Amino acid sequence: MYANAITIMPTSNQTNQWRPSEILIHKDVVDDPVTKSIVKKCNQVPVRVVRDSKYETIHGASSILSLAGNSMLEKINAGKRIIFVAPASGDIADTSGESDDRIVCPSYDRIKLASNGCFYRCDWCYLKLTYRARFPYITVRVEYDRIIQQLEKKLSKSLRPILFSSGDLADSLSLEHLTGAARKFIPWFGATENGYLYMLTKSDNVDDILDLPHNGHTIMAWSLNSESISRKFERGAPTFRRRLTAARRVQQAGYPLRLRLDPIVPVDGWKRAYCETVKMIFNEVQPERMTIGTLRFEDSFYKMRHKIFESGSELPDIVEDMVPMFEAEELACGKQSIGKYTFPEDKRVEIYGFIINEIRKYSDCTVALCKESEAVWRTLGLNPSRCSCVCQFN
Repeated sequence: MYANAITIMPTSNQTNQWRPSEILIHKDVVDDPVTKSIVKKCNQVPVRVVRDSKYETIHGASSILSLAGNSMLEKINAGKRIIFVAPASGDIADTSGESDDRIVCPSYDRIKLASNGCFYRCDWCYLKLTYRARFPYITVRVEYDRIIQQLEKKLSKSLRPILFSSGDLADSLSLEHLTGAARKFIPWFGATENGYLYMLTKSDNVDDILDLPHNGHTIMAWSLNSESISRKFERGAPTFRRRLTAARRVQQAGYPLRLRLDPIVPVDGWKRAYCETVKMIFNEVQPERMTIGTLRFEDSFYKMRHKIFESGSELPDIVEDMVPMFEAEELACGKQSIGKYTFPEDKRVEIYGFIINEIRKYSDCTVALCKESEAVWRTLGLNPSRCSCVCQFN
């Protein structure tokens, strides 16, 4: 099923940033230059070569997963220590969006350079539900030239600009010191006529992208939260201040900058905390757009919440007050949908209204709501038919 573990001899080319505890490599990309670079930068990390990408194969080859506990959360967290290097097979560039059209969320294009999440342990990450314990390992796709061929094919068929999100299924920059993906794709998008790259991140891993010829074709975006919320519920991710410093540095390097303040969590004293958060943001940067959102979960995620949260009692206590966003309705696919589990509408309007008022003290930047109802948009005086979320080109 897989080769014996390969022990990589130490080299002098080291990084003091995160490294996996185990690397699994698909046999078809063992000789890919990106694969070789990852292995070189992770000396003494056990490496195994696997014959295919089936989850049974990966689980069978992984010592870490075989020793993980039986609970879903234990397996998810174990998987965050593993990188699986995979071929650029399948549809690397596709389109995604909400299936429930009662939620204001335009479709968006994405590029799957990495998937299955990242090594951060944010309590509310929706990818915990998407991949669960079956596919908990971080997948990195190599064969960059093949990926570019897919992008060229898609761009050649479009008369309009296309903005590809690389942060939908994984953090866009957290693995950059290992993969060099941004250093490859930012200049490539910069040389295209109608191709744009959207990189959403919590990372401060920006040193290697500051000097790149982006030509305004890469839009950088940070997911931010208040300092206290980040510290409690976004474990392993850089602090709010580190993210904000990184955002300032890329804006100084000429990149278009957008921000997500999401999810806003109404803990005790939340207004004071987020008032300070917004003030600190605009003391450092001037984003062209901001998307804001409240805490929300898919129906099945909400029902599994006690198996997925790991931050103690405070977040679960808040979550107990959540309700379905809509009455259950059958979608075209035949599934029942309640939208999301979230706070009652009046509470969401209160949260959004407060944050928007704070933003307007400093900026007239475009503000959008993430995965919200049309009724909430209109109550706040926003036009849902002109959603200008950070993931949209314009």
